[in-house]
Amino acid sequence: MKRPFNDQPVEEIAPDMLKKDGTVLDIRLKYIADEGLKFIANDERFANLKELNLERNDITAQGIKYLAESPFIKGLISLNLERNNIGDDGVAVIAQSSNFSNLKSLNLWKCKVGAKAAEELSISLYLSDLTTLDLAENDLGDEGAKFLAEAASLTDLKYLDVVNNKMSPEAIKLLKDSPVLSKVEDLITG
Repeated sequence: MKRPFNDQPVEEIAPDMLKKDGTVLDIRLKYIADEGLKFIANDERFANLKELNLERNDITAQGIKYLAESPFIKGLISLNLERNNIGDDGVAVIAQSSNFSNLKSLNLWKCKVGAKAAEELSISLYLSDLTTLDLAENDLGDEGAKFLAEAASLTDLKYLDVVNNKMSPEAIKLLKDSPVLSKVEDLITG
C-alpha cells in the first residue's frame, strides 16, 4: 500500500536507511505500521541498533510488542515513537521488557498515552537508565504527574517534557518539587 513519502516496501527501505555501522535507523514518516516493525524486529541486520527513530509510522501497541520480543534488537539507547498511537498498552510493553533496559532517551510525544502509561514508567524495572523522557502532548493529567513525581525508577532523568498534558498548577508544582526528579535540569511544563 502506498503512503505519503513511501512507495517502497519496508523490506527495501529499512536496510537502505540503516547507517553503515548498523547503529542508527531513522525511518520516520515511512508509515511502515506494525507489520513493518515486525520485519525490522526479526531481521538480524538490525541487531546493532542503538538509535531507532519511528516517528509517524502508524505503529500501535502490537508493533511495540514485536520490538519488545525481538531476538536481535536489545541494545537500543534512543527510541523515538513520536506521533504513533501506541497508547498506555504500548508504554506498558516498553516498561516491562528487558529489551529496553539500555534506553537513555524515550520520545513518546503525542502517542495517546495517559496516567496508566506514567504509572507503568514509574514502576518499570528496566527503564532506570533513562535521562530523557518526552511525554508532551498526551493526557497524563494530575494522576500521571503524581506517578512521575514518585517514580523511583526515573531518578536519573535530566530532561522531562510534559507540555499539554492537562495538568493543574498543583500537579506541575508536585513535579518541580519532587525529590525523585531532583536531577532534572530541564522540566518542560508549558
